[in-house]
Amino acid sequence: MTKTSRRMVICIALVSTLLAAVSAPPALAQLREQALGVWAEENGEAHIEITPCEDKLCGRIVWLKKPIDDNGRPQMDLNNPNPALRARPMLGLLIMAGLQPNDDNTYLEGRVYNSEDGKIYDIYLTPEGDTLNVEGCLMKFLCDSQTWTRVR
Repeated sequence: MTKTSRRMVICIALVSTLLAAVSAPPALAQLREQALGVWAEENGEAHIEITPCEDKLCGRIVWLKKPIDDNGRPQMDLNNPNPALRARPMLGLLIMAGLQPNDDNTYLEGRVYNSEDGKIYDIYLTPEGDTLNVEGCLMKFLCDSQTWTRVR
């Protein structure tokens, strides 16, 4: 390969890399922006707010259909496997963390805490307008999905 040919290959590689870098952020930013907001779970029991958390996204409970238990006290994280955390109020509880786009920028992936069984699952979020497709998985093959609706 001649010196001119090598320079041409290097220039093409640099331009391709630059174009890829310039075109990727809008898709990444759009995916993140679409997921931001408050979402009503499919069962109507809670609203989850997805917000920026450093360089990723996270989600916390901001509304509960039944915020007070039968004893007139705020709902607590009673099913947490750690007894020290069972006194945490459900309202305001961070349940989703580490949400970031997958390699193709087609969905967000992270971790979700399920207060009903006290377990942590993998979560995959796909925003589509005013709906959010939510899939939670244990070991990447035992999965359940819901469609959430944007509240704001």
